[in-house]
Amino acid sequence: MNASEAIPTGEQYSGKYLNFRPAYLKIKSKDSYPHGERPYFSPEAERLLVTAAENSSLVGLSGGKLPSIPAMSALDPKFLEELRSLVQEGLILLIPRIFFNKTNGNLELAFNVLASFSSKKTNPENIKSVFFEIMRKSAWAVRTYEIISQRGADISLPFLLTSLAEGTSPGVDSEDRDIPKDLLRKIYYKNIIHPDVIKDSLALIHSFIEEEGILTPTIGCGYVHIPDQEVDVLFDLVSDLYAKKVIPKLVENSPKLAENLISLRENVLNEESNLLSSDPIFVRKSIFSEEFAKLGHLMKSDSAYCDFFRLAKVVSQKSLESDTFTREAREKAVENGLRKAVLNGKGALGKFLSLGIGRDVAWDSKIAKSVQEDPALLSYAFYSEGTPELFVCPSEDAAIREILRALNEKYSFRNSAVLNLLLLLFKHKQKLMGLLSDSSTKDHFCELGYHCLSDSFSWFRRLLFSLGLRGSLLNSVLAELGTIQYHQLNEKMRFEEKLSQIKNQLRQELITEVRDLLETILHGDENDSGDRRNR
Repeated sequence: MNASEAIPTGEQYSGKYLNFRPAYLKIKSKDSYPHGERPYFSPEAERLLVTAAENSSLVGLSGGKLPSIPAMSALDPKFLEELRSLVQEGLILLIPRIFFNKTNGNLELAFNVLASFSSKKTNPENIKSVFFEIMRKSAWAVRTYEIISQRGADISLPFLLTSLAEGTSPGVDSEDRDIPKDLLRKIYYKNIIHPDVIKDSLALIHSFIEEEGILTPTIGCGYVHIPDQEVDVLFDLVSDLYAKKVIPKLVENSPKLAENLISLRENVLNEESNLLSSDPIFVRKSIFSEEFAKLGHLMKSDSAYCDFFRLAKVVSQKSLESDTFTREAREKAVENGLRKAVLNGKGALGKFLSLGIGRDVAWDSKIAKSVQEDPALLSYAFYSEGTPELFVCPSEDAAIREILRALNEKYSFRNSAVLNLLLLLFKHKQKLMGLLSDSSTKDHFCELGYHCLSDSFSWFRRLLFSLGLRGSLLNSVLAELGTIQYHQLNEKMRFEEKLSQIKNQLRQELITEVRDLLETILHGDENDSGDRRNR
């Protein structure tokens, strides 16, 4: 099992971990022996055996009732001999567990003791669950220790990133930074524990640490903690280091890498889904998180640059996640505010509102979709040469009638808001047909339609309106709204082409950015060489 493999927690296993059943997890009990005869031990050893059997469960572990014995110091020789006999007989399983001592701030190691009352009745998966949970708690202890120790470390995170960007790994040797491995080496009596337990324990602890994502593993610097509250400042730093130190040095060492960098940027942009965000920094973070991940795989695994890209990727992703959370929270606030205003607006006209896509919210905002899926609201997007406008009103019949009446009282001339309400209702034809069954609502609808669309009516239709026969205009109003809706399909296509052009333009700008940077680096090197020859 590799330490880099993610291990499910608790009792939720999937895939190949369902088959993780090493022989050492099969613990014997009295019924494992012919005629129920097993060796008996001293009262102290028997008490240990009974206590372990009673508490070898997740409940016993979480309640602190699972027995533990020291793993890094000498034991009483007689007790040690009996312990060895219990292990050899397969009656107990010793599992190393790492603890964080809050008093002195150090990590400590002990053995948790597992046992079974009945090997026939005990489900091996339960023992496996306890083993995995012990490893997860050990991973938590290491994580806590690393976070606290790195707060007061001599080497700051900006200094570490800068050193890595320059191709050097500061600090102690990475072997000394593998804290779980170093602790497991210090087990005082290794001959009383199954060797595969140590190997698997180390792999699982590493896996749980990586799965949690709070610590980032590096080859040259061990585990590194990147605080969430610092990621925006750190992103600015890694972006600057990437452009000014890392790329120049990599291209200097391998000029062919320049072509790879351009191709890599193109591939990342082809896969990028956030290009329409109105925030350019958000777009850059999204691109860099992918770019750093891909570059990390191109580097030698033991190089400082590989570690730089590992950390830079995490910085970018964390900063992106923070921005995404803030952005989604802001959108949710706008959506909730819009919904509240439409449903509880002051007066009828206060319940008919609009938002400019690309003006009031980002091009790729999810608000339009959320509003369309809300059964309490009706919505319609009107496309024009500018930004699309999203119009929203309540879906309740009484509220719509109030809006139609209020607009009819206020406007006796063509008005874009009125036209868009008519188009909104025309889009929801079933709702509209129900509303038009009321004669007063039908008159209001037709009168508003006449004021907005009369230029397209024949003289005869206009005459009927002047004679007060408003209801007779319904078919003409509906026909004109249908024509406008048809033309809106073309406007929508133009808008989508505009978005495509915006995306392509942004792609070209970001590709040109890396091309210009590489050209400056390569030509700068040539100019420097020429200057040296001239001197």
